[in-house]
Amino acid sequence: MENEKIIVSQKKSATVLYIAACIFACLIMIDFFLNVSVGDGRGLMGRLLSTETGVVVVKIFYVIAAGLCIYGAVFFVKRLTNPKPLIIADEKGFTDSSSASPAGFIPWSDVKSIYMVTLQRNKLIEVELINSEEYLSRQNGLSRKLAEVNMKMGYQAISLSLGGTDTDPDKFLRDITALWERNR
Repeated sequence: MENEKIIVSQKKSATVLYIAACIFACLIMIDFFLNVSVGDGRGLMGRLLSTETGVVVVKIFYVIAAGLCIYGAVFFVKRLTNPKPLIIADEKGFTDSSSASPAGFIPWSDVKSIYMVTLQRNKLIEVELINSEEYLSRQNGLSRKLAEVNMKMGYQAISLSLGGTDTDPDKFLRDITALWERNR
C-alpha cells in the first residue's frame, strides 16, 4: 500500500508521570547526600560508611544518581514540549525519535531484521542493520557510545521502546515488519 504510515505518539500523562518520578528520585538522592555520615560499621552499608573515605564514595554515587535523575527529567520535559511523534514508518523507512539517543531516519534497505526482546518485562523492538558500523559513524559521541553499549550487551544498535505510548508492542511489531517486508 502506498502512503501507508505507522505513527507512534507519546502519551502525555505517562510523560508527566516520568517527569514526576525523576524529580522525586532526585530529591531522595539529595536527601541521602545531605544525611550521610560516618556510621558504626554494622552491616554492609555500615562498613562502607565507617570511614570518611566511604562516606565520600557514597556521596559521589548520590551526586551521580541525582545528575542522572535531573537528565531524565530534562529529557522528558523536552519530550513533553515537543509534539513530534516518537516513531514514524512509511514505505521509505522509519524515523526514530523515541529515545535519548534517537536513530533518526533509517531506510528499509539498511534493515536486516526486526524482532522483539523482553527486558525486565519491557518489550523492545530491535532493529538489526545490515551495516551497523556505518550507522554508528553518523551518530554523535553520546549516541554512538550508547549504541555501542547496547551492542556489547547483545542488543542491536537500534532499540525502539514503546514505553509511554498507547501502542501495543506486539501489534507494532507485526505492522512495522509487514511494512518493511513490502518495501525493502
